Amino acid sequence: MDYFASMENILWLIWLAVGVAFLIAEIMVPGFIMIFFGIGALIAGATAFFGSSLQLQIVTFGVSSLALILLLRRMMASTFRGSSTTDTPSEEDSAIGALAEVVEAITPPHRGRIKFQGTFWTAEASQEIKTGITVRIISRHEKDHNTFTVEKES
Repeated sequence: MDYFASMENILWLIWLAVGVAFLIAEIMVPGFIMIFFGIGALIAGATAFFGSSLQLQIVTFGVSSLALILLLRRMMASTFRGSSTTDTPSEEDSAIGALAEVVEAITPPHRGRIKFQGTFWTAEASQEIKTGITVRIISRHEKDHNTFTVEKES
């Protein structure tokens, strides 16, 4: 226990705790910044473990955090957020104009269900459409892209 009696010997534990606190804060605070301070603190803790001075540890923390932010933030943010598709359907939506079968009657203003490409979708129409009728998909709903607007197939 004499090892922990000196402040120099426990600085690396303090840096470890600070690093973990930053990593936990990243989970709670959006922005993808805190993780780099957490990694910087862990790097500073590694220098403390090998006996560097407090001034060198602080400089290491600052420089490594800043370098990580500048070099990796944009790349890692896009990696973790993923490449998102737009919320609007593409202009070449393959569902538009396709045929589907009504599996749950559509009675305006209430929606029903259709079966399209082996999957069940919510559908709405301007007229009542009974179960078993074949319909043509006209468009997707403006706010809910998982809902189709349909009409009876002639």
